Amino acid sequence: MNSIQESTNELNAAIRYAENAIASAKQTIESMQFRQDMAMKQYTEQTGREQALEAENAKLREDKERLTSLEVQLRDKISELKDKLVEDIPNMPTIPKDVAIAIFREGIKEGVCNVCDELDNSDTIEIEESAYTGGFEVSFSRYVDLTDHVDTDWMRSKVGRYEEESAIIGLRGLCETKGFECRIHGIDEKKTPKIQ
Repeated sequence: MNSIQESTNELNAAIRYAENAIASAKQTIESMQFRQDMAMKQYTEQTGREQALEAENAKLREDKERLTSLEVQLRDKISELKDKLVEDIPNMPTIPKDVAIAIFREGIKEGVCNVCDELDNSDTIEIEESAYTGGFEVSFSRYVDLTDHVDTDWMRSKVGRYEEESAIIGLRGLCETKGFECRIHGIDEKKTPKIQ
């Protein structure tokens, strides 16, 4: 009986060993399956990202081509409009320099006379000033009698004799900055406006 008992024990040990081997093999298979699933998931995600990037890149290439085409069309249209603008500019009338100087002098005279009239209507002006000194604000105001400081009659008499050279300098500055609708002979000789 002893040999049967030993055989049974050996057989039970062999079964337990086989069961342990089977359990270990199942764990190894599950681990390998898990790793394979993870690798497949990563591959799918990477492939999906690559496909999304390729699609976005293709869309950006299409947008670039469309914008490049639009830029070319806009440049052509701008060039066409510039050409048309230069063609449509009428010959601006040219006025004699003496007439322009007379108009300029009259405008200056009118402006000075208006200022003098305003000053004549008010005898005083209030001057206010404030400053910071040593951390304190110092401010004062006082009234100044304009009749002591401004001779409006003298100003009115001088304005009519505006020097020709000063008038030309003033007119030249106005022609350059204000875009007159006419040219002044000897002062503004531009034929066509600059187009950029």
